[in-house]
Amino acid sequence: MKPLVFNSTPLIYLAKVGLSKVLEDLKGEKVTSPEVKREVVDEGKRKGVPDAIVLEKLFSSKVFRVVEPKDKEFLSRLLRTRGLHVTDAEVLALARELNGLALVDDEVARKTAKVYGIAYAGTPYVLVRAVYEGVMTKERAKQAVNEMVFAGWRCSVETYVQIMEALEKA
Repeated sequence: MKPLVFNSTPLIYLAKVGLSKVLEDLKGEKVTSPEVKREVVDEGKRKGVPDAIVLEKLFSSKVFRVVEPKDKEFLSRLLRTRGLHVTDAEVLALARELNGLALVDDEVARKTAKVYGIAYAGTPYVLVRAVYEGVMTKERAKQAVNEMVFAGWRCSVETYVQIMEALEKA
């Protein structure tokens, strides 16, 4: 089973809708970068967002392993991609190094992953996998998608329909 390499957006929105337990219960290794941890915990706490406290607990209880990308040359190459954030670049570099699945929602990150042959998925993958593993019900996963959208998570209408269909089949 490929390690799941989380970027900020999936962590933030899953925590915002009360699904931190799902992150804990998912099978397999869960990894992220130091910059992602800084963004979701340190920056989040500075801004006073409640999901930062929940995510901090997941890091302190070792649900996530924080790993520094080793291939600095590849990371540097990624960072020259216009519109690719540091967190995206670190997550993609780690996913490549660990032969993992990059969990990224950002369009530039997804296109960059495709160019470099890095396996990727988005936040909905976590929900579908959680249903498949029996960690949550289809109904709760569908509700979570709606709650994420209301909390500011973005997806097109077409993508929304595809997510709901995938959850129904899970």
